Amino acid sequence: MTKVGSNIKKIRATKGLSQQAFAEIFELTRGNISSYEENRADPKIEIIVKIANYFSIPIEALITQNLTVNQILNFKGDKLMAEEKTIDALQLKEVPYINDNIYVQCQHGNISFNDQHLFPKLVLPSTSNLKLLALTFNSNIPHPGELPKFGEHDVLVFEALTETNFHLCEDAPGLYVGDRELMLGYYRAENKSMKLVLNSLKAHTLHFKSDQQFWKLYASYQHLQQ
Repeated sequence: MTKVGSNIKKIRATKGLSQQAFAEIFELTRGNISSYEENRADPKIEIIVKIANYFSIPIEALITQNLTVNQILNFKGDKLMAEEKTIDALQLKEVPYINDNIYVQCQHGNISFNDQHLFPKLVLPSTSNLKLLALTFNSNIPHPGELPKFGEHDVLVFEALTETNFHLCEDAPGLYVGDRELMLGYYRAENKSMKLVLNSLKAHTLHFKSDQQFWKLYASYQHLQQ
């Protein structure tokens, strides 16, 4: 039995695609995708080739391997490990994802940055018990000059700050999420409070009794050019 069906399911989950959306990419039906994922049928070789080419995955890997998230995303990150058995042992989480499209919709006021239940999901390995949030790095997002040199399309994953772990975030990179605002910065202890600082003129004081959210950088995934 090939691994194509289970890999199609994992690709869909990682990319945030429904069976219908995946089917339409390759001019198939939702029923076709369902039968592949349930191992009731295997796709024809020409379909396998199209899927492999579309997602830049080697054909042999798509057919014979249990694909890792790293292979599917074509990212190399400090939290992704090279050994497939190690990755498979980690807990996979569905993580709300602010991609470029979501960013534009929020900027235009169509949705809020806090409407995370509406966002697409990335499926990522994580041992954290806290909520995670993923973000495509965009140079238009306010960020300090000393922030690590992330490139366009790199994916940053953040861990939620809580009243029990915020004391561990001093000097760490972080993310502020307001209803209509995103801001990257560094956490600084100041006058018995913690602030996420962009520069000398802009900062947000950390607190937990509002719709504002504060996140600490958990992992970064570098986008590899093909």
